[in-house]
Amino acid sequence: MTSLDFNTMYPPQKLHDTKNHLRNFWNGGIKTVYSAYSNKYEYRQLENLDDMIENAILNLLAGKDLPGYNIPRLAIDFGTISTAAFWGGKIYKPEGGMIWIYPVINTAEEVTSLKAKKANTGDVKKSCELWQRVNKRTGNGNLSCTMLDLQGPLNTLSLLWEQQNFMMAMYDYPEKVHYALNIITEHLISVIKSMLEMIPAIEAPLWPYIWLPRDIGVGITEDYMPLLSPELYKEFGLPYVKRIADEFKGVFIHCCGQFSQHIDNLAASGINILGLEFVYPNIDIEKLFGVFGSSVVFVPNIMDNHVSDFGNMTGYFQTVNEKRNKETRLWFLLRPDLDDFSDQVEFMGSIVDEVQ
Repeated sequence: MTSLDFNTMYPPQKLHDTKNHLRNFWNGGIKTVYSAYSNKYEYRQLENLDDMIENAILNLLAGKDLPGYNIPRLAIDFGTISTAAFWGGKIYKPEGGMIWIYPVINTAEEVTSLKAKKANTGDVKKSCELWQRVNKRTGNGNLSCTMLDLQGPLNTLSLLWEQQNFMMAMYDYPEKVHYALNIITEHLISVIKSMLEMIPAIEAPLWPYIWLPRDIGVGITEDYMPLLSPELYKEFGLPYVKRIADEFKGVFIHCCGQFSQHIDNLAASGINILGLEFVYPNIDIEKLFGVFGSSVVFVPNIMDNHVSDFGNMTGYFQTVNEKRNKETRLWFLLRPDLDDFSDQVEFMGSIVDEVQ
């Protein structure tokens, strides 16, 4: 059994100073930060909780000397299905695949039968147990951790409703879709509140690897957004994202798909969007930067099979940096697993000093 002295590895003063620096970034006083994360010991979505805890400890040890504005944290990940599982559905894990769930709705008429378990049960309760046990092993008592995999309202509903019927219902039974999205949004808000109450050290979304304390806002995944037209997302997506943002002061949106068609609607939505993660080549970077300006934090990412488009990860970071203007705020995620990691770090040092 691996153990560590957390306060020796991550001195409290260093953590305090790093958090102050990142708050300055969120407030707009700094335009560029970067962090580096280790996945040397994978522990997310492991079925055995003891194995998950052991690898989480090993991963904290592996990341202790990484450069960047890093807040060591426990990633709480029991699968994309965490928010949907409250509503029923058989959970399964195919051999070699990820945790998934069978839909509980096949027709619009079945929507009114939706009923969720209490928000402080399920993976919320499991998250609390995981955090408490890892805390005990680190000797810290207040180890920063993430929210569980918080899928947005549309994402959650898409896991509950058979896909073809769900999409057709947006045209044929829009009132049923809105009914479902309304109760799911209410439940998501309850899930978030339960997580924040039960785990005082939540300071980040599950992904991306950023620090986002609760007094600033929360992060959600909106990967269903790319599948919809601007008109459909404006009707069925934005109002419910806004309710979550309004409840928790603001929202950081993760989307790894193509959402260029939604940039204008997002900007005009009235939602307090704290930040956006985008993934090359699935986005019009110039338009994204131009429309949002300095109003949001951008986290650039890239599909692994496209890193070679720029030679290496450093080349991608350089390209993104060239497309920004002087007010663009960027949080870069460095990749220690890639051969050019030292070049990534060197480049970050040059632009951080320049922008500050």
